[in-house]
Amino acid sequence: MQAIKTFAQLYGAKFPRAVKKITDGEAELLALFDFPAEHWIHLRTTNPIESAFATVRL
Repeated sequence: MQAIKTFAQLYGAKFPRAVKKITDGEAELLALFDFPAEHWIHLRTTNPIESAFATVRL
C-alpha cells in the first residue's frame, strides 16, 4: 500500500525497527479491511488494556 511505503521512506532512517515491523506485517495490519465496514464494530481486540475497558464502553 502506498501509505506504508511513504511511512517507510519518511521514518525508515529514524525508526528502522518500527518500519520493519509495519512493512513485515502489512497483511496482518490490513486484514481488518477484508471485512465489510458494517462488521468492524464487532471485531474484538486482543490488546489487554482495550479488552479491560470493553465492558465500560458497553
